[in-house]
Amino acid sequence: MRTLLAAATVLGLLLPSTGSAQGIAEVMEAIRVGGGWISLPVEGGRAKMTTMTLPSAGRTLRGCLEIWPGHTGRWLVKVRDTYGNGRIEADARPADDIPFTYTTGMMAQLDVEVEWSEPRDTTLMVWVGLHSPRRDRDPCEPVYPEAGNR
Repeated sequence: MRTLLAAATVLGLLLPSTGSAQGIAEVMEAIRVGGGWISLPVEGGRAKMTTMTLPSAGRTLRGCLEIWPGHTGRWLVKVRDTYGNGRIEADARPADDIPFTYTTGMMAQLDVEVEWSEPRDTTLMVWVGLHSPRRDRDPCEPVYPEAGNR
């Protein structure tokens, strides 16, 4: 069931309807280069969001999800696919690799809820890496910004 979580991250957190949304150009660039960092505002240890409805054309995504290692505690993530019957609950710690393979439907829209073991405010940072036969890089290895690009 971790596959739905990762698909939610790839398809949803990169383009949330609330929080720090990225444009389609940024999402396509992240897919092209093999991944990217997403952020989700957490208030009082909780976050909720619903992704935009996206055409996904039955694409199969393989990759890896990792919560930024600088975070603390445990992260319970619940995802419900509104266009399918996929539902999951995943319990993750920072720096845990969560590999995934997920085949989307024709459309994708996901409801995501996050609960942190620490009831305070933060911004959840998550790496979403994607496998590509054209790249020889482990999608579970996050790419960190260079010092001058922060």
